[in-house]
Amino acid sequence: MASYLKKKIKKAKDFYRLYTTGLNRQEVERLLKKDTLQALTYYKEKTTLKNKSQEIRSFKTRVKVVKEIFLSFLMQLTPARRLFYGISVVGFVIGLLAPDWVWITASFIVLNLLLALELADKLTTRDELEIAREIQIGLQPEKIPEIAGLSIFSFSQPAKIVGGDFFNFVKRKDDQMLSIVGDVAGKGIPAALYAAHIQSMFESLSEQNASPAMILNGLNQLICKRLREGDFITAVIAFFEFGEKTLTIARAGHNWPLYYCSQTKTIAPLKPRGLCLGLDETMGFSSCLEEKTMPIKSGDVLLLYSDGITEAMNSKNHLFELSRLESALRESAQFPAQKIVEGINHRLDEFVQSEELHDDVTMVAVKVK
Repeated sequence: MASYLKKKIKKAKDFYRLYTTGLNRQEVERLLKKDTLQALTYYKEKTTLKNKSQEIRSFKTRVKVVKEIFLSFLMQLTPARRLFYGISVVGFVIGLLAPDWVWITASFIVLNLLLALELADKLTTRDELEIAREIQIGLQPEKIPEIAGLSIFSFSQPAKIVGGDFFNFVKRKDDQMLSIVGDVAGKGIPAALYAAHIQSMFESLSEQNASPAMILNGLNQLICKRLREGDFITAVIAFFEFGEKTLTIARAGHNWPLYYCSQTKTIAPLKPRGLCLGLDETMGFSSCLEEKTMPIKSGDVLLLYSDGITEAMNSKNHLFELSRLESALRESAQFPAQKIVEGINHRLDEFVQSEELHDDVTMVAVKVK
């Protein structure tokens, strides 16, 4: 009898360990704080509530809100699953009122079957997203071009499986290189598709022209015909001409690049004017576009980055902000480009800690040797 109990206890412990695999405090907090809020926001977006700004005070109003969100949830199910969900709920109520365990058990089985079907759909979608991620990674530059006199390194991490940040390099000559960093408004699959399209167009246009402003103008002419209404893309292009010891910058609504001057040990944002990509020509994209050329010297560093860095938040909802990014760049500016990016990432990880990224993070660091 004692051995039988030990076996049962062991099996119970094994099941408990299996069932709680990966469970921790952060996962529970994420479910209660983030996932639940996101789900409610999603279902609310499918109702008429998003167009109403009145405060929810009365009991009647709260009941109406709950009803609308519940109906929104039901309408996301397929008609057949919606039917069986309704039957299971009615059966569960009948089983409680009767009381009848047959009705309760049958309702429990149907609800779990529906849950299994929904989970299978989610896992299938996740597998497809993983394939999309592999494709997106494959579209990124296979290797960083080797330019005599320049140390170059890049880093990109999406907030979701796939993201809207993008970067690319084009080596024109042994001493010339073009680099782009950009950010598509939004996240997920739609943003990733636009990002892949921009990357390929950048490569094509860079082979024809070395002017960052002209490349951005060409990108805008092509992409504004394809973007959905309300969508936009920000980007910045840097052109290094090491033979002439010059850097030329143009930006389309993107974060100001940071430039570290080795002589003065100071960091300055480069601020050429420019509107976001995707705006129609009648809105004056070309006339607002400005190109800035400056000399480069040994030890200088250019950092191109996306706003996922400066807008990263910690558990207290404090932003990483530009000041911390500048501080991290200043601390590591004496090292090669790879160490600079790693130093910034280290500071970012220390700041965010266990919090997830709210936006994609991308960096390209170029240091003059």
